[in-house]
Amino acid sequence: MVFIFISCENSRREKAIAHFPYEAFKDSLLKTNTDPLPDTADLFDSRNFDPAADSFTTLLIRIDTLWHLEQTQMENQDLLKKLSRTKEKYTYEDSVVIRENIRVLDSFLVKRDTINPGTCSGKDCTVFLEIVKSVQKLYLYIEGELKDSFLVSTGKKKYDTPDMDLSPRGPIFIKYKSKKFPGGNYQGLGNMPYAIFVKGGYAIHGTTQGNFARLGTKASHGCIRLHPVNAQILNELIKRIGLGNTWVRVVDTIP
Repeated sequence: MVFIFISCENSRREKAIAHFPYEAFKDSLLKTNTDPLPDTADLFDSRNFDPAADSFTTLLIRIDTLWHLEQTQMENQDLLKKLSRTKEKYTYEDSVVIRENIRVLDSFLVKRDTINPGTCSGKDCTVFLEIVKSVQKLYLYIEGELKDSFLVSTGKKKYDTPDMDLSPRGPIFIKYKSKKFPGGNYQGLGNMPYAIFVKGGYAIHGTTQGNFARLGTKASHGCIRLHPVNAQILNELIKRIGLGNTWVRVVDTIP
């Protein structure tokens, strides 16, 4: 199991970036993408996680516990290497990532309730994301100007994605590869790539190839799905601009 986690504890104190060059930023990311392998599973939209019912704090604590178990297994593995002829389960790079994730998530769990909210709101924020459920689209505004739009999948039937109007709380994940919920992977980034938590257990995140055809329709269990290429753009953009300079609005229709 390999996780990559990006802390957001300092992002709300960052100053807004004036005149952000979105087109050049997007082009630089698209040049690095290759075609994904076909997969179908999506952790957040499986029945194992209901963002409206499950405790977000409990979810983070369980992830934190799994990381500590991974670290212990890696340390035990070092003692057995000379006795085993099987392929190594963890690489040195894996151990570095897991130990850093433990440090960052432990810190986030301690400080998450004391993070100050951003000073902007709505389209006054540098980045404004408006998700319109009636057309299943996400509209990206930068400095009040519409720059892009992406097809999404919001919650279906009883899992409807709630209306929201807030600065996202975080955290932000780049990579999540879960052995507990196997069956999905996007370019080695697991079955929920580029996840941005907005409120509680609700997140904006990339989906896997088996769900690409469903984008533009209601298909999730409450989270907001994107094509992973577009999810990467938002993930990198918000990390650079800062959660405190970002606003997310989810509505049924545009007035």
